[in-house]
Amino acid sequence: MTTETPVHSRWERALDVFVRLRPGEGLAVLYFMAYGFLVMFSYYMLKTLREPLLLSKASAETKSYAYAVIALVLLFVVPVYGALYQRLPKRQLSNWVSGILLAVQAGFFLLSQTGVKIGFAYYVWVGIFGVLITAQFWAFAADSFNVKAGKRIFPLIMIGVSLGGLVGPAAAGQLFQMQGTRGLMLIILVAIALTPPLAVLARTAVPVLSRSFVSAPGVGSNSVFGGFALVMRSRYLLFIAVMIVLLNWVNTTGEYLLAQMVIDHADSLIATNATLVKGNLIAAFYGNFFSAVNAISLILQLFVVSRLIQWIGVRGAILILPIIALMGYGMMAFIPIFSMIRVVKMIENSTDYSLMNTARHALFLPLGAAEKYQAKIAIDAFFWRFGDLIQAAAVYVGLNFFAFGTKQFAVLNMVLALVWLLLAIQIGKRYAHLERRASPGEPPRL
Repeated sequence: MTTETPVHSRWERALDVFVRLRPGEGLAVLYFMAYGFLVMFSYYMLKTLREPLLLSKASAETKSYAYAVIALVLLFVVPVYGALYQRLPKRQLSNWVSGILLAVQAGFFLLSQTGVKIGFAYYVWVGIFGVLITAQFWAFAADSFNVKAGKRIFPLIMIGVSLGGLVGPAAAGQLFQMQGTRGLMLIILVAIALTPPLAVLARTAVPVLSRSFVSAPGVGSNSVFGGFALVMRSRYLLFIAVMIVLLNWVNTTGEYLLAQMVIDHADSLIATNATLVKGNLIAAFYGNFFSAVNAISLILQLFVVSRLIQWIGVRGAILILPIIALMGYGMMAFIPIFSMIRVVKMIENSTDYSLMNTARHALFLPLGAAEKYQAKIAIDAFFWRFGDLIQAAAVYVGLNFFAFGTKQFAVLNMVLALVWLLLAIQIGKRYAHLERRASPGEPPRL
């Protein structure tokens, strides 16, 4: 009979402020937090860098079209990932994904040093990098913990993720003005290179009683398109995919509205002071904006998310963001000014990055390995960016055929948020059923 020591480490006792841990889980949490920190640190360094590289030479409309290109490229990336999943042991998959991302980033670094204009291509690449590295991280985490342990530990892991999102843009905003593209890219390369060894340490540190033991309720596909096939034959996964499309459609339309306001604001400042540089103004705004969003996200993650999930469960947690979007864009429709759009996006993004991220990744805990890797990558990569593709088409049609302004796009987001809310209710019902079917896992002993 397997027993566990009742002794908790100091680190585990410190984490009792947020959630009760089983002895031995603290080390795994620490490694996963560090892993998640590096993932989001590198992504937000890239995300802050890509804005001035594109927007200083192009319009906010071009940014929307870049999202559409990302979705099209991911249509080919997902089958490549499926091929890797079939041919590699799960423990090597994260290392291969990190290695490929590191190689492509190094290629862009070399191109930038030769004077090649990489703005649009780099914007597309950062979008692909973001969905792949984060989806792989959470698939790896979901495959490492069982349902009960994951529900307790995921909010703690998200603290490390939120810290990475907080430090990354804050550092990038300053370094871009001091060292330019070269300095940021070198730091990003180092951060990506450190993720594979951390993944190994994190997986090894998970205690036996906390490890994932769920047998797949569905069967994986031998096709490289298996991720898409799994989504299409499971109503639960299909509903999650559609929810992700709506989530990203709403969010990206909001990003378009914000970007247009930022460009207009920068132009108005330059009109009064010709010595100002547009790229620096945009980089400074987004550096401050991302820092503020991630600071709020961190506070929510530290003091709200774990308690809220314990109180209303994953089923209730996925309803919060669509309610916020419905109310926020309703206010924006009546007060379409820069300060209102900035506040709405801060609240929406901080809730998305903390509570919604934790909850939507937890939706995969009661599933099997094929769903956690193949289906999750398909959803978080292609379906996530498919929302961008639809959004780009909506922006094009709205601008060129109906002369939409801020108010009209805000009303559109209200309608989408209502549909999203109704769908989240259905997903929550199916999650509760799957959670009851999954092996319960032993709770931590008091």
